[in-house]
Amino acid sequence: MEEKAVLAIILRRFWVETSQEREGLGLVGELILRPNKGIWIQLKRREYN
Repeated sequence: MEEKAVLAIILRRFWVETSQEREGLGLVGELILRPNKGIWIQLKRREYN
C-alpha cells in the first residue's frame, strides 16, 4: 500500500516522459506486454499556480 501512495505522489508532482520510440523497444509477450531491456524515463516537475 505504501508503494502505491509514493507512486501517486510522484505522478501528481511530475510529468513522466521518455525519448525512446515505441517501435525500437523490442517488446516481450508475457502476461503483461513489456519491453525486454526496460525504458529510460525522465521526470519533469509540474508547475503549480
